[in-house]
Amino acid sequence: MHRTTLREISKFTSGLVMGDFLCGLWFYFGGYLPMTFFGLTFNVQAVVAWLVFDILLLAFLVHYGWRLGDRPRTGQEQKFHLLAGIVFTLVALLHLSRILFGWSFVLGSWAMPYWLNGLGAIVTAFLAYASFSLAKKD
Repeated sequence: MHRTTLREISKFTSGLVMGDFLCGLWFYFGGYLPMTFFGLTFNVQAVVAWLVFDILLLAFLVHYGWRLGDRPRTGQEQKFHLLAGIVFTLVALLHLSRILFGWSFVLGSWAMPYWLNGLGAIVTAFLAYASFSLAKKD
């Protein structure tokens, strides 16, 4: 198979994985757990593992499908990616510190749940990693 065909398959599959992730979120927050489906029992721990796997697989498919590291970067782009990586690292550390220290965050009458900070920490840590890897490309 040609690389372009594999990249197009990767783009299509990333959409399927995103749909699978949203389905997992629906199960997790919909109050349907634990449930048995075709003899398999899904509990909270199984769905969390499912969601983590989907996030990692989606990151890999997006990275490969859209060729995020193929072209050379100029000096200004490398500086930008380095600065973006530092900012994303700081944001990820803030998300983690809210979880570790139990800080509350309330907007009006809505209290932000801690799982949202966990998701934010994962996403911003990945963005920091991607920014630093793009900064050191020649």
